[in-house]
This record gives sequence, C-alpha cells and structure tokens, in this order.
Amino acid sequence: MTVITFHGGVGEIGGNKFIVEDGDTRILMDFGMSFSHEGKFFAEFVNARGSNYLNDMFALGILPKIKGLYRRDYARHMGFDGREDTAFDAVLLTHAHVDHCAYIPYLREDIPIYCSEESNLIMRNFDETSTSQYITMKEKFRVKHNEKSGKYTRASGEETEIPRRIEVRRPRDKFSIGSIDVEMLPVDHSIPGVCALLLHTSSGTLANTGDLRFNGRRKMDTDGFVDRCAESDLDLLLCEGTRVDVERSLTEADVETRVSRVLDATRELAVCTYPVRDLDRLLSIYNAAVASNRHLVISLNQANLLDLFDRSEHTKGMYPSPTDKNVRIYLPRGSWSLIDKDPGDFPDMLPGDYGRLWQRRFLDYSNAIDYRHVRDNQRDLVFFCSDFTLQDLIDVRPNPGSSYVRSSTEPFNEEMNLSSARIMNWLVHFGLLKEGGKLEHFHISGHGDGPQIKGVIDGTRPKKLVPIHTEHPEYHQKWHKKTEVVKNGDSVAL
Repeated sequence: MTVITFHGGVGEIGGNKFIVEDGDTRILMDFGMSFSHEGKFFAEFVNARGSNYLNDMFALGILPKIKGLYRRDYARHMGFDGREDTAFDAVLLTHAHVDHCAYIPYLREDIPIYCSEESNLIMRNFDETSTSQYITMKEKFRVKHNEKSGKYTRASGEETEIPRRIEVRRPRDKFSIGSIDVEMLPVDHSIPGVCALLLHTSSGTLANTGDLRFNGRRKMDTDGFVDRCAESDLDLLLCEGTRVDVERSLTEADVETRVSRVLDATRELAVCTYPVRDLDRLLSIYNAAVASNRHLVISLNQANLLDLFDRSEHTKGMYPSPTDKNVRIYLPRGSWSLIDKDPGDFPDMLPGDYGRLWQRRFLDYSNAIDYRHVRDNQRDLVFFCSDFTLQDLIDVRPNPGSSYVRSSTEPFNEEMNLSSARIMNWLVHFGLLKEGGKLEHFHISGHGDGPQIKGVIDGTRPKKLVPIHTEHPEYHQKWHKKTEVVKNGDSVAL
C-alpha cells in the first residue's frame, strides 16, 4: 500500500512537506517553510535558538519529529539520537522557493536530493551569497585539539564541510527510487527549473503539481504535465490552489509591454524592483530596457546567479550573462565605503571592503559601476533597487523626471503592509512617487488563477484530489466530486 502523509502545505499557502511511503521506500516531496506557522511564533528578533534549533521547532510543531531525517550533528547535540540509519531514500524537490526548500539545510547530508539543474544553481547561489547550507553542510558542535597549546577550540569553516548528495535530473527524466518510478516534469512558475512530480507506485499513480501557471514564458511545459497525467490514468492529484479565488491573470508578455511604456515615457532614471531569482521577470525588464535604449543595472547577487547559469552547460544562454553588453553590475558601498575614496589613502584595500570572495570577483568586470556612474547617466539606465537596498537612493539621487516600477508581489499580511508603507516613504522622499500617489505596479504571480487550476484538474482527470498550497479548498471541492481535504498530520492511502 502507498501512503502520503502531510506535514505542511495543507490549509495554508506554502510549507510543503509530504512523505510518500511505498513498502520499504520512503520519499520526501519538498521540505519548505510555512510562513504562517513560523509567523505565529517568530519575528525579526525572535527566532529558534541555534544551539537548540530542532527541539525549538519540534516543540512549536513547525517541523515533524521524525528520526533518521535530520542532520546528525544537530540531532546528537539536541538529544534526538542522530546515530540511527537514515529513514529516507530521497528528497524530491519541486523548486527552490523557500516555502518548498528552506529546511533542506537541516536534513541529513546523506539523503540524496533530486532536483533540476536550475534549482541546483539557485541553491548554490543561496549558499554563496548568504549563510545557508543547501549544497554543502558545515558540521557544527565539533571541537579540535591544538597540539601546541593543548586546548580545545570550536572547529569551523572548510574543515567541517560535508557535501550533500545533489542528484540533478534533466526535464522529463524518468528514474526509480526503490519501488517508485519517478518523472520530473517541467512546469511554468516564477522561478527557473520548476518541476511537477509524477510517481508510479505499487498501488497506483499520483501527481504533485508543485507550483504552476499557464501565463508565464513556459506555458507549453505546464500543458505537457497535464497531458502526461491524463495519459497515466491518475489515481491521486495533489493540486495547488494559491489563487483559485482569482478570475483572470495578466501574462508575462503584458508585464514586459507595460514596463516598456513606462520606460519610454521616463526622461531620467528608471528605478525598478522585482524578485531577485525570478529570471523570467529579469528578462522582461532587460527586454524593456534594451527596447528603450537603456542598460539594465543589476545587483551583485543577480550577477552571481546569472554567472552560475552562464557557466552551466545545461542553462547557458537561457538568460543574459553578467557580461552582456546591455547589463551593468552595481557595486554598492562596502564595509568601509572605499568605493569612492582615493586609492592612495587605502592602498590595495578595496577588495577587502567586500567580505565575500564571490563579491570581489565582480570588482574587475569592465561593466561594473558604482553610484557615480548611475548618478551621472540617469537617462541611459534602468536601476534595480530592492526593498532591502533603498539606501542606495541616497547616493544615486534620482533626478526630477525619474520613475519607479514595482514588479513584485503585493503585501499579503499585516507585517508586509507596514513594510510597504516604509517603502512608500522612501519613494516619496526621493521624488519617485507623489505623496498619496499610485505606484506603477506590474506583476504576475507564479500561481495559476481559478480557471487555470480548474483546467489542470479537468485535464489531468484524477480519480481523487487533495488540495495543497491553498487557503480555499472549497474551490477544489466544487470542481472535483472526489476531493479530500486534509490537515497537518493526516495521511491518504492509494
């Protein structure tokens, strides 16, 4: 018998954590963060304690307490065994959004993670540009002995690195994990490399939509997933429903067209924000910039991600490279703000102003610029400015006649609304928005609207349906007569 147990991603948007058990085979589909559940307990200055992380997360019901799942250094240190054999054969990762992958750094390093090359690169970018540990685990709670002093100290850095087992699979790859045959099928979403899952088990066939839509750049991929499910005599569909209550969506082409109109009407600097890892959106902004005879100025983080994609034989050419003639790489102020200081006063110290090696690589790029170039060439540029780098506007000083385009998600909770008000204050202060004015906001979600999700359900023709990644399962119930609504901890058998 095949059993699917839900430890998140039901009755909420995100937090997907589904366990599939088929005889002796045990697979985890995604291991993502629940924003709503974490938000009940944690805020900016209140988080799970690093030295007691697992126990804190177990006590609050945020992570399932399952032996053989978590990294052994944490488990041993926190009194949760850690010496047992792994209880899982694999993790199947649909994509590298944090509500699907955020807890991977806490998994045992010997559990293989199957994902697309794009997801692999995005997780690598996470690791290189932050303190996360998706690709390489740095073992904690280890001590080393100094033979000269005779003292023990904490081991850290490269001496504790353990590579994870990342198993990259190409689009539409078929492979077996124990008694389960797996197909990873590409679908359209707001990040590259997203896969829906089709699992052929000893008891029947089940599919997991992951996150999908039909109105981005890869509609044909989603069509292909629906068709493949229909061919497979689908017993069970785990179907997302983030936006089932929405009737109609714009397309990515609409976003590009509307941004182009704003850029054409802008006399001075065009400032924009969009999701850092939504490379399809970056491509839309890039195309609009080129059409209006402007260069797109990207952040160091984006440059690093584009560089990873450009160096991979599987993804090269999908997106602009960081050396593209229409791209400029923005160098922000470093820790000592030496970018505009006389080199004679601080000889050979500029690289050290940027604490990470990946940042220093871009200092010598011929298309790397700083605020002085942006300030003096405003009519020629589209300047990326995220909600976390608004301070750059102090240096850039947009001229009158500049514009601001917001191409990211709208606030969906009270905390984000407070943040939105703060962002508006910055825009008004620097003349990018009039007091009480309306933002130019062009965005499409990574999730299909109601008619699109109904099309997935009708097209895949499942015998049974379980709503996931939604707060409105009543729509699924309306569209499929054999819909089972589950809660965290519930199991469904094939």
